[in-house]
Amino acid sequence: MRRALLVDGIRVRHLVISNPSFPNPFLSGSVISVLPSATRIAPDIRSPYLLHTSIGVEREVYEDKTVAMEYMFLRGVNLFRSRNINAPWNAAGLRPNPAFLNINQVESTAFLRSQALTITFTGRVRKFFKPYARYVFSKSTDNTSGPFSLPANNYDLRPELGPSGFDRRHRLSLMGVLKLPQDFQVGSVLSIASGAPFNVTTGFDDNGDTVANDRPGGWTRNTGRGPGITQLDLKITKLFRPVQFWNDEPGQSSKHIVAFSVDAFNILNHTNVSHIVGVLSSPFFGRANSAEPARRLQFSVKYEFPD
Repeated sequence: MRRALLVDGIRVRHLVISNPSFPNPFLSGSVISVLPSATRIAPDIRSPYLLHTSIGVEREVYEDKTVAMEYMFLRGVNLFRSRNINAPWNAAGLRPNPAFLNINQVESTAFLRSQALTITFTGRVRKFFKPYARYVFSKSTDNTSGPFSLPANNYDLRPELGPSGFDRRHRLSLMGVLKLPQDFQVGSVLSIASGAPFNVTTGFDDNGDTVANDRPGGWTRNTGRGPGITQLDLKITKLFRPVQFWNDEPGQSSKHIVAFSVDAFNILNHTNVSHIVGVLSSPFFGRANSAEPARRLQFSVKYEFPD
């Protein structure tokens, strides 16, 4: 609503300065006042909502070892997305309202479908090791990338249906805590996931709607797939029990605990890509231009008081 009040074609206007000078661009440049653009709210807009359904079963297969299976279905209805209702009709550039350039209308016509099957194993090997494993097979489909995302073709929204931006079909998590002598503890988390989708575009404004998000013919949204991710985190903790304090019971070990920890994130220093260039006209098409943080170390001290 705030954006619709601000970008109404009156309060915000755009100027194009060709051949500007520096530091004052108006001295040598020619100023062109382009047609105003506006953002509007659809008159029939409705509140979005999510429907969540799940069913699961859990069974103990052996002493202190359990296996759980859960199926989840998520449905999003009336999700927000934008559409330029003043986009050109044809190659001649004719627009429905010639007094405006773009009129981006926020509508509640998008949806989300997501389902996932999760298998979880938890257990204990005596008193010194706790393993945990989880595998998730999922599929998520939607036709919007956000309330202000615009389609490639404002008059044909069918190609916008595709994998969700967070759709990773396979996820595997392995965790464990190992207790060692001398009050040492070692914890580890291994995360493996398949690649996320990315959108493939031509890099040009082929339909003249002033947005360079056009896709090649026959391609739908989020068709490309990036590489998978692998990350191993490790934590080593040493516990110290100080001498007895005034509130400790005589003859018993101290209840005060000091824990020194070292955390290593992405200890393998594996390159986990976070964004893929999807512009076909770019020489970097299909290559990554950003990644998650490299190996990091963190040191911490924690002091625990008795109850």
